[in-house]
Amino acid sequence: MRKLILLWLLLPIQGWADSSVWKVSDGHSELFIGGTIHVLSRQDYPLPEEFEQAYRQADLVILETDLAAMAQPEAQQRLLQQVMYPEGRSLQDDLRPETYRKLVDYVSSINLSMAALERFKPPMLVITLTMAELQRLGMGDTGVDHYFHAKALQDGKRLGELESVELQMKIIADMGKGQEDEMILSTLQELSELPVMMNDMKRAWRNGDMDKLEEIGIVPMREEFPSLYDSLLVERNNSWMPKIEALLATPETELVLVGALHLVANEGVIEQLKSRGYRVERW
Repeated sequence: MRKLILLWLLLPIQGWADSSVWKVSDGHSELFIGGTIHVLSRQDYPLPEEFEQAYRQADLVILETDLAAMAQPEAQQRLLQQVMYPEGRSLQDDLRPETYRKLVDYVSSINLSMAALERFKPPMLVITLTMAELQRLGMGDTGVDHYFHAKALQDGKRLGELESVELQMKIIADMGKGQEDEMILSTLQELSELPVMMNDMKRAWRNGDMDKLEEIGIVPMREEFPSLYDSLLVERNNSWMPKIEALLATPETELVLVGALHLVANEGVIEQLKSRGYRVERW
């Protein structure tokens, strides 16, 4: 059942044989691609040295989206308009009674107010409950993406993005449409498994174990939520490919940072680059 929460996470042991960083070259220019976890704890730092080495060699850092723009109050307000019900509607309108009862029981067990969550559509509810549990585990906005975003600003390195803030908002708002009950029930189960799930995922990520990441993050989602898998991963991977190839055509060296699950499986960015004839090697 481990499939949905991993998308929000993808999201200091050194000396692993492999890493989640690759060097990509067309024979004339090169870039680095790093698979990230979006949420980490302070104890997860320092990051694997391969990330720092790739950053030092990069002229600019490319993220999934513009994190600074996403954090602006105006953007947050636009997002809330998409992920909250209008007056007169609530979660009960989209969930089966038994699903809603299980949700109420869980929310009560973690001392949150169901009244405060009633107008959150399922995608926003999933994010809110996941972040609450992550904070309880000592994790927050200290993921790889935010770390290098702040570092690039401090060092004066240019930043870029693969997709617009508006597209990210739409992706969040559309998550799980038509499978609202299944998404909520799956999330409630996964939240109870989150500590073990995080340890497994971070171990696989640090080790660059793509097979393990595929096993715990891709396979269940592809089988149980195929449309979600397509919209959150496959379609975005495909849309990023021309942009990544355009970066390879420049004389500069870029560090591209995306959620680790985007680099996994045959539909992932790494295999797509290999199939197009680029030289791809572990860094």
